[in-house]
Amino acid sequence: MPVKVMLMLRRKGGMTPQEFRAAYEAGHSRLGLRLFGHLWSEYRRNYLGAANSFAAESGTPTDATASESECPYDVITELVFKDMAALAEMNRIAAIPDNKRLLSEDEETLFDRERCWTAMCEVLNEDLSVVDKQ
Repeated sequence: MPVKVMLMLRRKGGMTPQEFRAAYEAGHSRLGLRLFGHLWSEYRRNYLGAANSFAAESGTPTDATASESECPYDVITELVFKDMAALAEMNRIAAIPDNKRLLSEDEETLFDRERCWTAMCEVLNEDLSVVDKQ
């Protein structure tokens, strides 16, 4: 059974969203692919743009100039594994001292690690073919 893990990531203070994205794409994502890519069946990075909290009551922003400063994350990364054994293998590889050092050193230059989270996900897909499309 596939296993999905979501990483909610925040850039290090002092970095612009553009600098963060460039550094993540050129560095950390490549490191992850090199170490773990063989274990992933999907790897997706969702960079967040303009955002509002639900409390703002202004709906989803459609204007690219809307404030992004309040959103707690810069990117939501999705990792999909074919099964729990693949996830366990990623954790084993990440714990190898040289790999742990490489990952930690790279993360320290890029992320506000205290504000980054990882979570297992239970995915529920809705059958939209049964929805009345008015």
